[in-house]
Amino acid sequence: MLCVKEVEHLSPAAKGGIKAQDVILKINGEEALDIIDFHALTADEKVHMLISRQGENISLSVNNPSYEPLGIRLTQSALPPPKSCANNCIFCFVAQMPEGMRPSLYIKDDDWRYSLMMGNFITLTNVNDREFSRIIKRKASPLYISVHATSPTVRKNMMRNKNAGKLMERLVELKQNGISYHLQIVLVPSINDGDVLKQSLKDLYALLPNALSVALVPVGLTKFREGLHPIEPYDKIKAKEVLDIASYFQEKARQEHDISFVHPSDEFYCIAGKNIPPASFYDGFPQIENGVGMIRQFEDELISSKDYFDIIQKDEQKILIPCGTMIYPYMKEWVEKYSPENVEAKVIPINNRFFGETVTVTGLITASDLLHELKDMDADMVFIADSMLDSSNELFLDDISFDDFKHRLELPCKIVSATGEGLYRALNVKE
Repeated sequence: MLCVKEVEHLSPAAKGGIKAQDVILKINGEEALDIIDFHALTADEKVHMLISRQGENISLSVNNPSYEPLGIRLTQSALPPPKSCANNCIFCFVAQMPEGMRPSLYIKDDDWRYSLMMGNFITLTNVNDREFSRIIKRKASPLYISVHATSPTVRKNMMRNKNAGKLMERLVELKQNGISYHLQIVLVPSINDGDVLKQSLKDLYALLPNALSVALVPVGLTKFREGLHPIEPYDKIKAKEVLDIASYFQEKARQEHDISFVHPSDEFYCIAGKNIPPASFYDGFPQIENGVGMIRQFEDELISSKDYFDIIQKDEQKILIPCGTMIYPYMKEWVEKYSPENVEAKVIPINNRFFGETVTVTGLITASDLLHELKDMDADMVFIADSMLDSSNELFLDDISFDDFKHRLELPCKIVSATGEGLYRALNVKE
Protein backbone atom coordinates (compact mmCIF):
# COMPACT_ATOMS: atom_id res chain seq x y z
CA MET A 1 0.00 0.00 0.00
CA LEU A 2 1.30 3.43 -0.98
CA CYS A 3 0.59 5.94 1.78
CA VAL A 4 1.76 9.53 1.35
CA LYS A 5 3.77 10.68 4.36
CA GLU A 6 4.39 14.23 3.17
CA VAL A 7 4.31 16.35 0.03
CA GLU A 8 7.02 18.89 -0.74
CA HIS A 9 5.79 22.48 -0.93
CA LEU A 10 5.31 23.77 -4.50
CA SER A 11 6.28 20.38 -5.96
CA PRO A 12 4.42 18.90 -8.97
CA ALA A 13 2.50 16.64 -6.56
CA ALA A 14 1.45 19.58 -4.38
CA LYS A 15 0.29 21.53 -7.41
CA GLY A 16 -1.67 18.45 -8.53
CA GLY A 17 -3.54 18.29 -5.23
CA ILE A 18 -1.80 15.35 -3.55
CA LYS A 19 -1.83 15.62 0.25
CA ALA A 20 -0.24 13.88 3.21
CA GLN A 21 -2.14 10.76 4.35
CA ASP A 22 -3.54 10.15 0.86
CA VAL A 23 -3.44 6.49 -0.19
CA ILE A 24 -2.40 5.96 -3.81
CA LEU A 25 -4.51 3.19 -5.37
CA LYS A 26 -3.67 3.41 -9.07
CA ILE A 27 -1.19 5.30 -11.23
CA ASN A 28 -2.04 5.80 -14.89
CA GLY A 29 -4.69 3.12 -14.55
CA GLU A 30 -2.40 0.48 -13.04
CA GLU A 31 -2.50 -0.79 -9.49
CA ALA A 32 0.57 0.40 -7.58
CA LEU A 33 1.77 -2.33 -5.22
CA ASP A 34 4.93 -0.80 -3.81
CA ILE A 35 7.66 1.78 -4.30
CA ILE A 36 8.96 -0.10 -7.36
CA ASP A 37 5.64 0.45 -9.11
CA PHE A 38 5.54 4.04 -7.90
CA HIS A 39 8.87 4.97 -9.47
CA ALA A 40 8.15 3.11 -12.71
CA LEU A 41 4.66 4.51 -13.21
CA THR A 42 5.38 8.12 -12.25
CA ALA A 43 8.22 8.54 -14.76
CA ASP A 44 5.95 10.45 -17.13
CA GLU A 45 5.18 14.08 -17.96
CA LYS A 46 1.53 13.62 -16.99
CA VAL A 47 0.64 11.27 -14.12
CA HIS A 48 -2.96 10.32 -13.38
CA MET A 49 -3.59 9.04 -9.86
CA LEU A 50 -6.55 7.45 -8.17
CA ILE A 51 -6.21 8.14 -4.46
CA SER A 52 -8.23 7.39 -1.37
CA ARG A 53 -8.74 10.31 1.02
CA GLN A 54 -10.77 9.84 4.19
CA GLY A 55 -12.73 6.99 2.60
CA GLU A 56 -13.41 8.79 -0.69
CA ASN A 57 -11.76 7.86 -4.00
CA ILE A 58 -10.50 10.89 -5.93
CA SER A 59 -8.88 11.17 -9.38
CA LEU A 60 -6.04 13.67 -9.68
CA SER A 61 -3.56 14.61 -12.41
CA VAL A 62 0.01 15.71 -11.82
CA ASN A 63 1.76 17.63 -14.59
CA ASN A 64 5.51 17.11 -14.71
CA PRO A 65 6.83 18.23 -18.11
CA SER A 66 10.42 18.49 -16.84
CA TYR A 67 10.38 14.98 -15.34
CA GLU A 68 11.54 16.24 -11.95
CA PRO A 69 10.83 14.29 -8.73
CA LEU A 70 7.13 14.58 -7.93
CA GLY A 71 7.81 15.65 -4.35
CA ILE A 72 5.99 12.75 -2.70
CA ARG A 73 7.50 11.05 0.32
CA LEU A 74 5.91 7.68 1.03
CA THR A 75 5.59 5.85 4.35
CA GLN A 76 7.67 2.79 5.14
CA SER A 77 4.84 0.52 4.03
CA ALA A 78 5.75 1.40 0.43
CA LEU A 79 8.55 -1.16 0.69
CA PRO A 80 7.32 -4.11 2.77
CA PRO A 81 9.74 -6.33 4.74
CA PRO A 82 11.86 -8.50 2.44
CA LYS A 83 10.75 -11.96 1.41
CA SER A 84 12.55 -14.77 3.21
CA CYS A 85 15.02 -17.10 1.55
CA ALA A 86 13.48 -20.45 0.60
CA ASN A 87 16.82 -22.21 0.12
CA ASN A 88 18.80 -24.45 2.43
CA CYS A 89 22.27 -23.91 0.99
CA ILE A 90 25.06 -26.22 2.12
CA PHE A 91 27.27 -23.14 2.65
CA CYS A 92 24.73 -20.80 4.28
CA PHE A 93 26.54 -18.45 6.67
CA VAL A 94 23.42 -17.71 8.72
CA ALA A 95 23.15 -21.42 9.54
CA GLN A 96 26.66 -21.23 11.01
CA MET A 97 25.95 -18.48 13.52
CA PRO A 98 25.46 -19.05 17.25
CA GLU A 99 22.62 -17.66 19.32
CA GLY A 100 22.82 -14.28 21.05
CA MET A 101 23.99 -12.16 18.16
CA ARG A 102 22.55 -8.96 16.73
CA PRO A 103 18.97 -9.90 15.74
CA SER A 104 19.20 -8.52 12.19
CA LEU A 105 21.92 -11.05 11.38
CA TYR A 106 19.47 -13.94 11.44
CA ILE A 107 17.34 -12.51 8.63
CA LYS A 108 17.70 -14.54 5.41
CA ASP A 109 16.28 -12.23 2.77
CA ASP A 110 15.83 -13.11 -0.90
CA ASP A 111 13.79 -10.32 -2.48
CA TRP A 112 14.30 -8.84 -5.95
CA ARG A 113 12.94 -5.46 -4.83
CA TYR A 114 15.73 -5.14 -2.25
CA SER A 115 18.20 -6.34 -4.87
CA LEU A 116 17.16 -3.52 -7.17
CA MET A 117 17.09 -0.81 -4.50
CA MET A 118 19.89 -1.86 -2.15
CA GLY A 119 22.13 -4.27 -4.06
CA ASN A 120 21.19 -7.37 -2.04
CA PHE A 121 21.97 -10.65 -3.78
CA ILE A 122 19.03 -12.88 -4.71
CA THR A 123 18.66 -16.42 -6.06
CA LEU A 124 15.30 -16.06 -7.92
CA THR A 125 14.17 -19.44 -6.53
CA ASN A 126 11.21 -17.84 -4.73
CA VAL A 127 10.10 -15.75 -7.72
CA ASN A 128 7.08 -17.29 -9.47
CA ASP A 129 6.28 -16.68 -13.13
CA ARG A 130 3.89 -13.81 -12.36
CA GLU A 131 6.48 -11.99 -10.23
CA PHE A 132 9.18 -12.68 -12.81
CA SER A 133 6.97 -11.05 -15.44
CA ARG A 134 6.72 -8.04 -13.14
CA ILE A 135 10.52 -7.79 -12.96
CA ILE A 136 10.60 -7.65 -16.75
CA LYS A 137 7.67 -5.24 -16.99
CA ARG A 138 9.24 -2.83 -14.52
CA LYS A 139 12.65 -3.09 -16.21
CA ALA A 140 14.23 -3.80 -12.82
CA SER A 141 17.89 -3.23 -13.60
CA PRO A 142 20.53 -3.86 -12.51
CA LEU A 143 19.81 -6.84 -10.27
CA TYR A 144 22.32 -8.70 -8.08
CA ILE A 145 21.98 -12.45 -8.57
CA SER A 146 23.64 -15.41 -6.82
CA VAL A 147 24.56 -18.05 -9.39
CA HIS A 148 26.90 -20.53 -7.63
CA ALA A 149 26.69 -22.84 -10.67
CA THR A 150 24.97 -22.74 -14.05
CA SER A 151 24.63 -26.54 -14.00
CA PRO A 152 21.03 -27.21 -12.88
CA THR A 153 22.08 -30.34 -11.01
CA VAL A 154 24.97 -28.73 -9.14
CA ARG A 155 22.95 -25.62 -8.28
CA LYS A 156 19.98 -27.64 -6.99
CA ASN A 157 22.29 -29.81 -4.88
CA MET A 158 24.13 -26.82 -3.43
CA MET A 159 20.99 -24.85 -2.64
CA ARG A 160 18.83 -27.86 -1.81
CA ASN A 161 15.91 -26.34 -3.66
CA LYS A 162 14.11 -28.00 -6.58
CA ASN A 163 13.45 -24.57 -8.13
CA ALA A 164 17.15 -23.73 -8.37
CA GLY A 165 17.73 -25.45 -11.71
CA LYS A 166 16.18 -22.96 -14.13
CA LEU A 167 18.48 -20.01 -13.50
CA MET A 168 20.11 -19.87 -16.94
CA GLU A 169 16.82 -19.66 -18.82
CA ARG A 170 15.79 -16.80 -16.58
CA LEU A 171 19.09 -14.98 -17.04
CA VAL A 172 18.67 -15.35 -20.81
CA GLU A 173 15.12 -13.99 -20.62
CA LEU A 174 16.27 -11.04 -18.53
CA LYS A 175 18.93 -10.30 -21.13
CA GLN A 176 16.40 -10.52 -23.97
CA ASN A 177 14.33 -7.89 -22.17
CA GLY A 178 17.20 -5.47 -21.64
CA ILE A 179 17.79 -6.16 -17.95
CA SER A 180 21.36 -6.21 -16.63
CA TYR A 181 22.77 -7.94 -13.58
CA HIS A 182 25.81 -8.36 -11.40
CA LEU A 183 26.49 -11.98 -10.45
CA GLN A 184 28.24 -13.84 -7.66
CA ILE A 185 29.49 -17.39 -7.25
CA VAL A 186 30.22 -18.64 -3.74
CA LEU A 187 32.84 -21.30 -4.33
CA VAL A 188 32.96 -24.53 -2.33
CA PRO A 189 36.09 -26.67 -2.85
CA SER A 190 35.55 -29.71 -5.12
CA ILE A 191 31.84 -28.91 -5.58
CA ASN A 192 31.48 -25.91 -7.89
CA ASP A 193 35.07 -24.98 -8.72
CA GLY A 194 37.31 -26.70 -11.30
CA ASP A 195 35.44 -27.83 -14.43
CA VAL A 196 32.09 -26.75 -12.98
CA LEU A 197 33.42 -23.21 -12.56
CA LYS A 198 34.84 -23.19 -16.08
CA GLN A 199 31.44 -24.12 -17.50
CA SER A 200 29.65 -21.59 -15.30
CA LEU A 201 31.91 -18.77 -16.45
CA LYS A 202 31.58 -19.88 -20.07
CA ASP A 203 27.77 -19.76 -19.77
CA LEU A 204 27.79 -16.39 -18.01
CA TYR A 205 30.27 -14.93 -20.48
CA ALA A 206 27.70 -15.58 -23.23
CA LEU A 207 25.33 -13.21 -21.38
CA LEU A 208 27.57 -10.17 -21.88
CA PRO A 209 26.97 -7.24 -22.05
CA ASN A 210 23.94 -7.68 -19.77
CA ALA A 211 26.01 -9.75 -17.36
CA LEU A 212 27.99 -6.85 -15.91
CA SER A 213 30.35 -8.65 -13.53
CA VAL A 214 30.91 -11.98 -11.80
CA ALA A 215 32.39 -12.10 -8.29
CA LEU A 216 34.09 -15.28 -7.11
CA VAL A 217 33.91 -15.57 -3.33
CA PRO A 218 35.30 -18.42 -1.18
CA VAL A 219 32.83 -20.12 1.12
CA GLY A 220 32.79 -18.62 4.61
CA LEU A 221 33.16 -21.21 7.36
CA THR A 222 32.70 -20.73 11.09
CA LYS A 223 33.33 -23.19 13.90
CA PHE A 224 29.58 -23.68 14.33
CA ARG A 225 29.10 -26.41 11.71
CA GLU A 226 27.97 -29.38 13.74
CA GLY A 227 25.44 -31.39 11.74
CA LEU A 228 26.04 -29.35 8.57
CA HIS A 229 27.41 -30.49 5.21
CA PRO A 230 31.17 -31.18 5.51
CA ILE A 231 33.15 -28.45 3.75
CA GLU A 232 36.89 -27.74 3.76
CA PRO A 233 38.27 -24.20 3.48
CA TYR A 234 40.33 -23.09 0.49
CA ASP A 235 44.07 -23.67 0.64
CA LYS A 236 46.85 -22.09 -1.39
CA ILE A 237 46.76 -24.66 -4.21
CA LYS A 238 42.99 -24.58 -4.64
CA ALA A 239 42.94 -20.78 -4.49
CA LYS A 240 45.57 -20.58 -7.25
CA GLU A 241 43.45 -22.89 -9.41
CA VAL A 242 40.50 -20.50 -9.05
CA LEU A 243 42.68 -17.52 -9.98
CA ASP A 244 44.01 -19.35 -13.05
CA ILE A 245 40.49 -20.10 -14.28
CA ALA A 246 39.44 -16.52 -13.63
CA SER A 247 42.51 -15.21 -15.46
CA TYR A 248 41.54 -16.98 -18.70
CA PHE A 249 38.12 -15.30 -18.77
CA GLN A 250 39.54 -11.96 -17.64
CA GLU A 251 41.96 -11.88 -20.58
CA LYS A 252 39.22 -12.93 -23.00
CA ALA A 253 36.85 -10.26 -21.68
CA ARG A 254 39.49 -7.53 -21.84
CA GLN A 255 40.28 -8.40 -25.45
CA GLU A 256 36.65 -8.65 -26.59
CA HIS A 257 34.76 -6.26 -24.27
CA ASP A 258 37.43 -4.06 -22.64
CA ILE A 259 36.42 -5.19 -19.12
CA SER A 260 37.76 -7.82 -16.71
CA PHE A 261 34.25 -9.24 -16.07
CA VAL A 262 35.38 -11.97 -13.62
CA HIS A 263 36.50 -10.71 -10.21
CA PRO A 264 37.94 -13.06 -7.56
CA SER A 265 37.56 -11.62 -4.08
CA ASP A 266 40.56 -10.26 -2.21
CA GLU A 267 40.51 -13.35 -0.03
CA PHE A 268 41.47 -15.60 -2.95
CA TYR A 269 44.54 -13.47 -3.71
CA CYS A 270 45.53 -13.48 -0.03
CA ILE A 271 45.12 -17.25 0.34
CA ALA A 272 47.08 -17.86 -2.88
CA GLY A 273 49.81 -15.41 -1.89
CA LYS A 274 49.29 -13.38 -5.07
CA ASN A 275 49.53 -9.63 -5.53
CA ILE A 276 46.30 -7.63 -5.55
CA PRO A 277 45.61 -6.37 -9.12
CA PRO A 278 45.69 -2.66 -10.01
CA ALA A 279 42.51 -0.60 -9.94
CA SER A 280 42.11 -0.86 -13.72
CA PHE A 281 41.29 -4.57 -13.33
CA TYR A 282 38.20 -3.86 -11.22
CA ASP A 283 35.99 -2.09 -13.79
CA GLY A 284 35.04 0.67 -11.36
CA PHE A 285 34.69 -1.66 -8.33
CA PRO A 286 31.07 -2.81 -8.90
CA GLN A 287 31.38 -5.59 -6.32
CA ILE A 288 33.29 -3.81 -3.57
CA GLU A 289 30.65 -4.87 -1.00
CA ASN A 290 31.49 -8.48 -1.86
CA GLY A 291 35.10 -8.06 -0.76
CA VAL A 292 36.24 -7.57 -4.36
CA GLY A 293 38.91 -4.88 -4.66
CA MET A 294 38.68 -3.58 -1.10
CA ILE A 295 42.43 -3.83 -0.51
CA ARG A 296 43.26 -2.07 -3.78
CA GLN A 297 40.72 0.69 -3.18
CA PHE A 298 41.92 1.14 0.40
CA GLU A 299 45.55 1.58 -0.64
CA ASP A 300 44.71 3.87 -3.55
CA GLU A 301 42.63 6.07 -1.22
CA LEU A 302 45.58 6.35 1.15
CA ILE A 303 47.79 7.49 -1.71
CA SER A 304 45.29 10.07 -2.97
CA SER A 305 44.51 11.28 0.56
CA LYS A 306 48.16 12.11 1.13
CA ASP A 307 48.04 14.47 -1.86
CA TYR A 308 44.61 15.91 -1.02
CA PHE A 309 44.58 16.59 2.72
CA ASP A 310 46.72 19.14 4.49
CA ILE A 311 48.34 17.46 7.48
CA ILE A 312 47.45 19.23 10.70
CA GLN A 313 50.01 18.26 13.30
CA LYS A 314 48.36 16.13 15.95
CA ASP A 315 49.41 15.82 19.56
CA GLU A 316 51.75 12.98 20.40
CA GLN A 317 49.60 9.87 20.62
CA LYS A 318 49.73 6.13 21.04
CA ILE A 319 47.06 4.49 18.89
CA LEU A 320 45.89 0.88 18.60
CA ILE A 321 44.34 -0.29 15.32
CA PRO A 322 42.69 -3.73 15.57
CA CYS A 323 41.90 -5.51 12.30
CA GLY A 324 41.28 -8.93 10.77
CA THR A 325 44.16 -11.30 10.16
CA MET A 326 43.69 -11.20 6.37
CA ILE A 327 44.26 -7.46 6.08
CA TYR A 328 46.89 -7.31 8.85
CA PRO A 329 50.08 -7.49 6.69
CA TYR A 330 48.76 -4.71 4.45
CA MET A 331 47.47 -2.60 7.33
CA LYS A 332 50.78 -2.86 9.19
CA GLU A 333 52.67 -1.62 6.13
CA TRP A 334 50.18 1.20 5.47
CA VAL A 335 50.20 2.46 9.04
CA GLU A 336 54.00 2.51 9.14
CA LYS A 337 54.03 4.47 5.87
CA TYR A 338 51.25 6.98 6.50
CA SER A 339 51.38 7.71 10.24
CA PRO A 340 52.87 11.08 11.26
CA GLU A 341 56.13 10.98 13.19
CA ASN A 342 54.63 11.95 16.54
CA VAL A 343 51.95 9.24 16.39
CA GLU A 344 52.86 5.75 17.57
CA ALA A 345 50.31 3.56 15.81
CA LYS A 346 50.29 -0.18 16.37
CA VAL A 347 48.20 -2.58 14.30
CA ILE A 348 46.74 -5.49 16.26
CA PRO A 349 45.64 -8.63 14.35
CA ILE A 350 42.53 -10.04 16.02
CA ASN A 351 42.23 -13.82 15.98
CA ASN A 352 38.55 -14.61 15.58
CA ARG A 353 37.82 -16.75 18.61
CA PHE A 354 34.09 -16.08 18.30
CA PHE A 355 33.52 -17.53 14.81
CA GLY A 356 36.75 -19.50 14.52
CA GLU A 357 40.13 -18.67 13.04
CA THR A 358 38.99 -19.48 9.49
CA VAL A 359 37.08 -16.17 9.64
CA THR A 360 39.71 -13.54 8.89
CA VAL A 361 37.90 -10.36 7.80
CA THR A 362 37.70 -7.19 9.90
CA GLY A 363 33.94 -6.84 9.47
CA LEU A 364 33.29 -10.07 11.39
CA ILE A 365 35.25 -9.13 14.52
CA THR A 366 33.14 -9.07 17.68
CA ALA A 367 33.36 -6.88 20.76
CA SER A 368 34.18 -9.92 22.89
CA ASP A 369 37.23 -10.74 20.74
CA LEU A 370 38.38 -7.12 20.84
CA LEU A 371 38.10 -7.09 24.62
CA HIS A 372 40.04 -10.35 24.85
CA GLU A 373 42.91 -9.08 22.67
CA LEU A 374 43.10 -5.47 23.88
CA LYS A 375 42.27 -5.76 27.58
CA ASP A 376 45.85 -5.47 28.90
CA MET A 377 47.08 -2.89 26.40
CA ASP A 378 47.64 0.81 26.93
CA ALA A 379 46.81 3.54 24.42
CA ASP A 380 45.60 7.10 24.08
CA MET A 381 43.08 5.97 21.45
CA VAL A 382 41.71 2.79 19.87
CA PHE A 383 40.45 2.99 16.29
CA ILE A 384 37.37 0.83 15.70
CA ALA A 385 36.51 0.24 12.03
CA ASP A 386 32.87 1.06 11.34
CA SER A 387 32.56 -2.24 9.44
CA MET A 388 32.55 -3.99 12.84
CA LEU A 389 29.34 -2.18 13.80
CA ASP A 390 25.79 -1.97 12.50
CA SER A 391 24.61 0.84 10.21
CA SER A 392 23.94 3.12 13.18
CA ASN A 393 27.41 2.45 14.66
CA GLU A 394 25.78 1.28 17.89
CA LEU A 395 26.03 -2.53 18.02
CA PHE A 396 28.73 -5.11 17.42
CA LEU A 397 27.88 -8.50 15.90
CA ASP A 398 27.68 -10.14 19.33
CA ASP A 399 24.98 -7.65 20.41
CA ILE A 400 27.34 -5.65 22.64
CA SER A 401 26.81 -1.91 22.31
CA PHE A 402 29.68 0.40 21.41
CA ASP A 403 29.13 2.36 24.63
CA ASP A 404 29.25 -0.81 26.71
CA PHE A 405 32.40 -1.90 24.87
CA LYS A 406 34.17 1.40 25.63
CA HIS A 407 33.17 1.16 29.27
CA ARG A 408 34.54 -2.37 29.58
CA LEU A 409 37.74 -1.68 27.65
CA GLU A 410 38.47 1.44 29.72
CA LEU A 411 40.32 3.08 26.82
CA PRO A 412 39.24 5.99 24.61
CA CYS A 413 37.78 4.68 21.33
CA LYS A 414 37.03 6.31 18.00
CA ILE A 415 34.91 4.89 15.19
CA VAL A 416 36.84 5.21 11.93
CA SER A 417 35.53 4.70 8.40
CA ALA A 418 36.88 1.39 7.05
CA THR A 419 38.38 3.13 4.01
CA GLY A 420 41.79 4.41 3.07
CA GLU A 421 40.61 7.99 3.34
CA GLY A 422 39.02 7.28 6.72
CA LEU A 423 42.24 5.84 8.13
CA TYR A 424 44.41 8.62 6.70
CA ARG A 425 42.19 11.34 8.15
CA ALA A 426 42.08 9.64 11.55
CA LEU A 427 45.87 9.40 11.66
CA ASN A 428 46.81 12.76 10.18
CA VAL A 429 44.01 15.31 10.26
CA LYS A 430 43.16 16.99 13.54
CA GLU A 431 39.39 17.37 13.79
